Amino acid sequence: MKTCLQLLIVLISLLSIQNQLVAQYFHTGQDPASINWKQINTDNFQIIFPKGYEEKARYMAAIFQDLLQKGGKDLNHQPKKFSVIVHTHSAVSNGMVAWAPKRMEVYNTSSPDNDAQVWIDHVTTHEYRHVIQIDKMEQGFTRFLNYVFGQQATMLVVGLYLPPWFLEGDAVCTETALSESGRGRLPIFEQELRAQLLEKGNFSYDKAINGSYQDYATDRYKLGYYLVGKARTHYGDELWEKTLTRVGRRPLGITSFADGIKQGMDMKRADVFASLSEKQKEIIANGIKVEDIDWEQVKEKNTRADGKLMLYSDIMKELQWEWKVQDAQLNFTEFKPVTNREDIYTNRRFPHVNELGEVIVLKEGLADAAYFETISKEGEKEKLFVPGYDFNTGFDYKDGKLIWSEGKDNLRWEKADKSVLVIYDTKLKRRNKIKNENSLFAPAFSANGKQIVAVETDILGDNKLVIINAEKRQVEQRIAVGKGEFILSPKWDNNNSIVYILLNKEGKQLVSFNMKTGKRTSLFTSGKHDISQLEVSDDHIFFTAGFTGIDNVFAYQKSDGKVFQVTSSRFGARDLHANENQLYYSDYTSDGYLPVKTDYKASNWKEWESDYTSFSLAENLSEQLGEKLSPDTTNLDRFEVKNYSKLGHLFNLHSWAPVFIDGLEQEGDIGISVASQNKLSTLLTTVGYKKEEGYKNGQFYMNLSYQGWFPIIDSKLTVGNKEAQFATEADRISPARIDTILVHRALKQWGWENSIRLPFNLSGGKYSTHITPKVTYSLIKLANMKYTPLATTETNALGLGEYDFGDKDFTQEIMEYQLFAYNIAKTAPRDIQFQWAQIVEFNYRHTPFGDSKLGETWSVECHLYFPGLMKHHGLKFYGGYQNRSSYNSRFSNTIKSPRGMSDIYGEDIYSTGIDYALPLFYPDWNLGPLAYFKRVKMNAFIDYGYQKGRISDMNQNLFSYKDAFTSFGAELSTDLHVLRFSAPVDLGIRVGYEDQTGSMFANLLISFSLSSF
Repeated sequence: MKTCLQLLIVLISLLSIQNQLVAQYFHTGQDPASINWKQINTDNFQIIFPKGYEEKARYMAAIFQDLLQKGGKDLNHQPKKFSVIVHTHSAVSNGMVAWAPKRMEVYNTSSPDNDAQVWIDHVTTHEYRHVIQIDKMEQGFTRFLNYVFGQQATMLVVGLYLPPWFLEGDAVCTETALSESGRGRLPIFEQELRAQLLEKGNFSYDKAINGSYQDYATDRYKLGYYLVGKARTHYGDELWEKTLTRVGRRPLGITSFADGIKQGMDMKRADVFASLSEKQKEIIANGIKVEDIDWEQVKEKNTRADGKLMLYSDIMKELQWEWKVQDAQLNFTEFKPVTNREDIYTNRRFPHVNELGEVIVLKEGLADAAYFETISKEGEKEKLFVPGYDFNTGFDYKDGKLIWSEGKDNLRWEKADKSVLVIYDTKLKRRNKIKNENSLFAPAFSANGKQIVAVETDILGDNKLVIINAEKRQVEQRIAVGKGEFILSPKWDNNNSIVYILLNKEGKQLVSFNMKTGKRTSLFTSGKHDISQLEVSDDHIFFTAGFTGIDNVFAYQKSDGKVFQVTSSRFGARDLHANENQLYYSDYTSDGYLPVKTDYKASNWKEWESDYTSFSLAENLSEQLGEKLSPDTTNLDRFEVKNYSKLGHLFNLHSWAPVFIDGLEQEGDIGISVASQNKLSTLLTTVGYKKEEGYKNGQFYMNLSYQGWFPIIDSKLTVGNKEAQFATEADRISPARIDTILVHRALKQWGWENSIRLPFNLSGGKYSTHITPKVTYSLIKLANMKYTPLATTETNALGLGEYDFGDKDFTQEIMEYQLFAYNIAKTAPRDIQFQWAQIVEFNYRHTPFGDSKLGETWSVECHLYFPGLMKHHGLKFYGGYQNRSSYNSRFSNTIKSPRGMSDIYGEDIYSTGIDYALPLFYPDWNLGPLAYFKRVKMNAFIDYGYQKGRISDMNQNLFSYKDAFTSFGAELSTDLHVLRFSAPVDLGIRVGYEDQTGSMFANLLISFSLSSF
């Protein structure tokens, strides 16, 4: 009985989350249609990549060949064959693994702030671990579900039971353990959690995993690394291996993941706390002043029935104690804040001083989308300019001009975006872009401001230094580097010399390039220890490094090559800017980065003696795994390259179900379905049979969307026998008259809908701008029509007779023309709604062809968003107008009617509305494991609707009418997470009054978004 109940829960879950199952068609956009694709296809993996990428694809194949033996060693698992799609035309540095359909996607461009590991090694190791995690789920009952539902069943199990912190944290552990670098060896990776634990204490588990609008909570990668890594070193590899096995074999056990953790901890937990107690005794014996913790009491206090909560409480307490010990041994640099700390998490980074002595920073946080801000000597702040979406490499300033790199979307292809350089003249208030065929990153002005140095990355991921004429905004010179070398953070040393960080297989080094001689000189080598963010003065080259275990500023002294530690920060110092006798930098706190300044005095600095602080967790993970990534590159030609036919691989069946699910339309029903999405995500297909209300034996259904060309082509076919019972007026044959009768109608209906849309992406700067025209042709054929009279009215003395229903076959051919456009400015996390946006839609429908004329309808509607009276409030105006033809218009409304009332239906319809939304408070409160409430908000509204038209009486006389309706009310809602699921839910209630019927109304409001998942 229990098993049947659990199976029922899973089936209900599949039906109830049909909107989520759009993930069966999860894709992130299209590569340019002009790409000629190649492939390497082995017994264990397939790599699909653009022509020209053959050499790097072979190297990637060697990495996967090596990872097959090492990447899943601790989980005792080697995955089934998987496919990898390489995207080379995007400026984004990223990777992802999806399972419906099953694939890995890798973006080739090396990050402009990459750590000391080559990007391709890093991203393939991390994403391969995700392949292992998900593939390991396909055992036991999950494998059975996979047979029944296809790959979407595996993703459902993963989504329901494996928290994102585990998936990402485990992958970071693997990338760290298999390398000499990895994010686990970066101080910036721990500083957010470290600052929180030392300054604000531990958050609840729900707040830590789902975030907050009140405080900043570190992301799933960083939190997960410590939870997974500490658990692995304390309790051995078997904890996670057995936990994943348990979840895969018993997915109907709602607490399988938590129970697996608890069982893995129980056997050794007492030993872990005993070890912590012994370490504490040693620390105190060494004279370090730190809190004397009763670890046995902590163990008892943290004991939970839920293994996730117990692990979280244990690890957070351990980390807090370890970082307090480290904190007690530090001596901090004296500095003066440029401005005070904010009450809410805010970053002010990359300080630069202008000619007036004002400090320019890039400000962003929970309350603000990123913008440039000036801070005067008196501390007064002024908003300067809002840039686009940057690449986290900061900006440079010279003679009233700012320069930075930001993303620029392609007009059509989502995976052909570029990084462009933008110059903003603070005096003329003018913004200009530097056009270039390839992406440009990390720009810096020369001393005289006449030239710019930047990093150029081509579609194969290769780097060059480029010299740009600042006035003409044109590239004057390109300087190549060696094979497999990458340039980071270039800066002018003088007008004839450039310094930059060089990354290659050996790690990082600081180099100087002489523009006249073309000679490159290595100044300092840090190897696998990360360095970043160069700044140059007359005597020193400054850089950020984590040599002390915390990010600090170091200085390379030009005269003798010595290296000095410039800052000693509590949590992290970055973004140094040297200005005459002052050094400005960003100092991290639990409330974000704070711009500070200190004296430029080399005598105050400490000479660094090549002593690198190790990261104990990272080293323990590496030692425990006992493996390092070392691909065999001696004979890469062993990986044969072949053509990959787009036409020959249009279909890829990945999921099916004994229920009807269409991810394209986001709908579900009783029935069966099969889903296909090819590996390049150009063709999405659903084929199935669904019950569909009104159809005798259901309806055959096929839906296709081809997105590989500039126009997107959609086509949907439906066929079924339709039945209905209704009252109608019918022509009686004898005697000739019109009767009102109840009839049963049966017919066969074919529906074929075809559309073409052109998705133009005009986004730039702070605006996301899209225009999509669309033309749709719909054919509906009604055949084999049969009417059966059932009854007539009581007043009809003749009773039922013979009727002429005119039941011949006919078609309806509908043309629809749409134009949808929006322009949306970027918003802050706390903003209730868009602060500045315009959304417009135009529709026109008519029936120029076919046997049946349905009239015509046209409409236009507009949503306008504005800031409210206070920060994060929002004001929205809605306006819509619709006109339908006087006769035979059977089209439904395409504009909104006032809330709370039935649709108004006239020849001319006007609809307007005003909304005012505001946040009320941020509770950060959880109701046990059931729900976590992040924000409570309110929206007040007033709607007005007007209709006019003509209506006929029994004698077909026309009479004009017009009506006006109003409704008003309020909505109270909350942003929450249910059952600790990462997708946020918006739950609320609407209460109002409408004068159409003169009554109150109430509606339940519920929506959710997978964009945050």
